[in-house]
Amino acid sequence: MPRLQSLALEIEERSEGGSPVPGPTHVRRVVVAHAPALFVVPCGDALCRDGGHDVTNAVMRALRANETRFEGQDACTGSIGAAQCSRVLHFVGIATYA
Repeated sequence: MPRLQSLALEIEERSEGGSPVPGPTHVRRVVVAHAPALFVVPCGDALCRDGGHDVTNAVMRALRANETRFEGQDACTGSIGAAQCSRVLHFVGIATYA
């Protein structure tokens, strides 16, 4: 992304029903000059095993389209005991370009 100057991702986890999980929204500012093109966020539930959120495709698609604001969500792929983890990551990306 040679034109990309800055990128911030606002990240919030929600339960499967859509209500926010208690805790602050996390803002991840990406250091563009040194950033790998991989956007993987671990699940915020300490009991979740083998979970997480890979939003790389959605973020890269938006950046290739030069979108200045984009959002998406990703369901956790992990499990809590024998059940599927119910966390859903919602993200908003804010980008600036040269």
